[in-house]
Amino acid sequence: MFSFLFSEAAVLIRVIQAVALFALMTAFAPAALHGAESRPEPRIVALHGLEAAEVRSQGFTLPRAMKVHVYAKGAGLRFPTRIAREHPFFAHGWILNAVTREVVWQMDGVNTKRNWEYRVADQYLDLPAGSYEAYFSNHGFGQGLLFAQWFRNIDRRSLAVQEDSHHHRFLQAIGADDASLVRHWREQGGNYGMEIYLPSGDPKEVNLFEAPLRWRNIVVSLAATTDDGHWTQSFHLARPVSLHVYAQGEGSGRLMHDYGWITDARTRTRVWEMSMDKSRYAGGAMKNRRQVETIQLPAGDYEATFITDDSHSPADWNAAPPADPGTYGLTLAIPADKDLAAFTATKPLAWTVLAEAVRVGNDQDRSVAFSLASAQSVRVYAIGEGSGDEMADFAWIEDGAGKRVWVMDRGRTQHAGGAGKNRVSDEFINLPKGAYTLRYRTDDSHAYGRWNSTAPWDQEHYGATVYVAK
Repeated sequence: MFSFLFSEAAVLIRVIQAVALFALMTAFAPAALHGAESRPEPRIVALHGLEAAEVRSQGFTLPRAMKVHVYAKGAGLRFPTRIAREHPFFAHGWILNAVTREVVWQMDGVNTKRNWEYRVADQYLDLPAGSYEAYFSNHGFGQGLLFAQWFRNIDRRSLAVQEDSHHHRFLQAIGADDASLVRHWREQGGNYGMEIYLPSGDPKEVNLFEAPLRWRNIVVSLAATTDDGHWTQSFHLARPVSLHVYAQGEGSGRLMHDYGWITDARTRTRVWEMSMDKSRYAGGAMKNRRQVETIQLPAGDYEATFITDDSHSPADWNAAPPADPGTYGLTLAIPADKDLAAFTATKPLAWTVLAEAVRVGNDQDRSVAFSLASAQSVRVYAIGEGSGDEMADFAWIEDGAGKRVWVMDRGRTQHAGGAGKNRVSDEFINLPKGAYTLRYRTDDSHAYGRWNSTAPWDQEHYGATVYVAK
């Protein structure tokens, strides 16, 4: 009886919502947002089609200070619960200064009003001359019944799976299962969007461009477009150069999940790295981080790298995207024109292999002998598995007497991409003349070809390699 009553109540509520939605759609043309056709103001920006794309954008340049009219229709949860704090607006728009990359306007609880299932912003803005980027995003969908609320990420890559999913009958009865939410999202999502009008002035004066605007002298652009991604670019500086670094990623607590760094290619030392301490809130979800700074690098060879984990990227934002979603990743630019000639994009340095044990599977104990004709420095590059203070898959080097002269220590490793337990060590050690053995041992799980969690980015080198130092 209890389930039946809830089912009947839910059906009645959905019927009322459907009638109201039909009335709204009949009253307002589907090709334009509410109110647009009744105004003689020319439209300069129209962001629609959120069913197919999670983020829509359009750049525009105002030749002088002008008044613009912003009309946006989004959505958010009604009550200030924990879920609502994490996803206050799951469909919303904003405007970015294309040069400073700072938000100049965005939908919020103050400048919007509730209109049935929607939040509507209808506002006039005075904008200075300059270039701007308009964005509208829809990363999820939520609804409520009485004082209960629920939210789901809308992953456009797997909508068919979500629509076919079946949960407990109680969730279906109140419309809180995945299939119901996707169905209701399809009904409402076509009405989300933002339009910008020009109340006065000639719209032909307003130049449009594809967002994001590329700024001057970009030399490295690592656009992080997918989950579980790894991007790198090597470069050479002929003399000391000042670099402008613009990085956007994801982090929480004390850990970065999507982030970048710059490595000295010869010493393997990280000369710059994105961190929770140095990065700042980037808009949208609280886990979005941005780090902007100018650094000085001496002449030399370098590698810029950016990695993403298994979720929350331009492939699918599982929470609100950052305010500057089109530049997610790592961008390097040279502020001074005179320094451009000092920069050259290169291929990674070639290293001579002394010994290697790579593509190591589960339950293996590999050993490779090598010798040094004279005392020298060698580079040891090893990828393994470790958690806490212990390594489960790790490498070490023994001398001719069987004494360990180097060990892959968990405290000296760094994240190797993928699962947090994937660890990488990239070190230089000094060895005297003599015979040596490179050893590598794995446990019974999570190794090359048999990963039980997300694999590291450099799977083919899972194991250890010893190189001749440069």
